[in-house]
Amino acid sequence: MKKNKSLLLAIPAIALMIGGGFLLSWTINSQYGVSSAFVTLSLALLALFIYVAGATLMGRSLHRKNALHPHDGLHTACNPNDGTKFILLYSHHGIESGVLVALLLIAAGALLICFNTGLLSPVWKGFFFCWPMLLFVIGAVCLCNLQLIAGFISLVAGIFFLLEKASVIYPRDIQVEHIMSNFWPTVFIVAGIVIILTFIIRPRRFCKRQPKGNWNDNYVASETENKDGKINYRFIFSGTEQVILDPVFKGGTIDVTFGGMDLDLRRTTLAEGSTTLYVNAVFGGVEIKAPDTWNIEIISKSFAGGVNDERLKYMDVDRSKKLVIYAKCSFGGITIS
Repeated sequence: MKKNKSLLLAIPAIALMIGGGFLLSWTINSQYGVSSAFVTLSLALLALFIYVAGATLMGRSLHRKNALHPHDGLHTACNPNDGTKFILLYSHHGIESGVLVALLLIAAGALLICFNTGLLSPVWKGFFFCWPMLLFVIGAVCLCNLQLIAGFISLVAGIFFLLEKASVIYPRDIQVEHIMSNFWPTVFIVAGIVIILTFIIRPRRFCKRQPKGNWNDNYVASETENKDGKINYRFIFSGTEQVILDPVFKGGTIDVTFGGMDLDLRRTTLAEGSTTLYVNAVFGGVEIKAPDTWNIEIISKSFAGGVNDERLKYMDVDRSKKLVIYAKCSFGGITIS
């Protein structure tokens, strides 16, 4: 069944990548010099977006095929100083990002060959191989992963700075001086849109990963920030440091956009069974301080960021209590220390 699901994802992924390549080739070879600058550039960026969507879907299909459990491996190590045993965990969550990067590198190499051999017009080479294009690709990947705010910011910034590169291809249609004179107005407009989207698009329901690997939004956060050990912190362009002093920590939500938060859990305890904490960081960071003896499971999905557990995972942890952290981050980091 798992192989069939992976195949169902791989087939459209391959079709999207091939379709994006053909669309890009057709646009440069057939539409350049025939259609307007707006149409040609839009088709070229659309072709690239389609390829990125296919590469993202391919990485997801291979991840689904290989991921057996959020933690697929277990190694036991020993502290040479006192002989204390602890466990190291590794997982297959990097497969999706690794496949995506590999497919993007393959596409970049193929484009270079086409430009160098004349299969594609060399005048487009500077347009595709520049740092604004990297911003565009990052934004496309974020949008494909439904990370809307980070994707929107990167996509708009990439397109804006790509216009300068496009002026080399269309010197009569695109005036660099006029574009750069509108830089700060564009920044203000984008910042305002991002703030609005943060309130509108960001739902109360927080996405999490089920054992099958599906993300859903069944969780509804409470209205209060900290009530009887259950937290709900949300910061935009700000942050805080909080120490939980309640006898029992009951989980909750941390949502940070362009900000940061330090959460200290070393003075509280966990209830019997499983406690869930949802953490989302976009262009920000979250640090969670927890005892080394806590049984913590991290289920993460991130892009241009990472989740790191810096604690030692001792063998004598209390297995009757578990803190499950569903973490998502884009252009930021989440650390458990």
